[in-house]
Amino acid sequence: MTDVRHTAESLFAQYFWPLYPPDVRADYERFRDLDANPAKNPALPAALAEAAEMLVQNAPALLGTALTFDDAGVTALAAALTRARRDAWIASDVAGEPGTLFNTVVHAAAFVGEVAVRAHGATWELRRPLWESRVKRRNGGLVAPFSWLLKSLADESIDEGTLAWRWGVHVVIADRDPSAWPVITEAKRLPSLKTPTYDLLVKYLHQHLPTLRDVGEGFPSAAEFTAKRYVSLGFEPLHGGRVLALHGQVPALDDGPSTVEVMWLGAHGYDHADVLPCDRDVPHFARALNAETLEVSVGWKGRPVTHRVSLRGHV
Repeated sequence: MTDVRHTAESLFAQYFWPLYPPDVRADYERFRDLDANPAKNPALPAALAEAAEMLVQNAPALLGTALTFDDAGVTALAAALTRARRDAWIASDVAGEPGTLFNTVVHAAAFVGEVAVRAHGATWELRRPLWESRVKRRNGGLVAPFSWLLKSLADESIDEGTLAWRWGVHVVIADRDPSAWPVITEAKRLPSLKTPTYDLLVKYLHQHLPTLRDVGEGFPSAAEFTAKRYVSLGFEPLHGGRVLALHGQVPALDDGPSTVEVMWLGAHGYDHADVLPCDRDVPHFARALNAETLEVSVGWKGRPVTHRVSLRGHV
């Protein structure tokens, strides 16, 4: 017997699409972007909040964990969405009917959106059906919880905790304001470091950023740093010297691409990293575009590509 492969698209087609209203099914693309609450009826976002509360109440029995309306709650939800649970829900459900998988996903989508509203000051942008609703972050970006849930339950990502990763990158990181962070350098420009070793990097940071006492948890260890074989490292002060973007190109291994790593540091040390694929043997170029944004130019698949990244993610 051939194993059934579950993708986000196949889960959507089997367990959700048949339950969409006929008019939405007839013109899905229009309804995806159509405001379902132009009159700002408070009962509609209240219905989403109620659905989120229902998931919290049922979480210990359904997911084996308690959920709270904060970042930790989304992380707990992500950890509870295991392959075994998904497969058990699917086995007990009938495609096209609202079973455990359907109800869990639509209530979880409401929960994720409601955490963004309560903990991060986002606002609901309602869609029809309600489980397609998005949340608008304070900086204007949109989050699509229902889509995130489907992607996190696909075979290719269900063991990777991608819901927690997406939440961290697109909500937690994107929501922060580094204007209150301590200044770690007064320099407008910093020299690059050629043929860096871990020891040379530590000495460099002590010399140019003496208030940065430690690179922090999550920064590559000495062995990991050596294994990356950086040709050089660049350093760009941003946010008035409160943030340091450290960037370097990692040579290709085997048949894979080269990558440019941008590591973001604050007074607490390492914060997170962005990894940008690039062609091997084509050096990258990076510069501070403004006080918050790093512009990184690379070659990718034989063509020049420019990325604009910030502490809060891609711009």
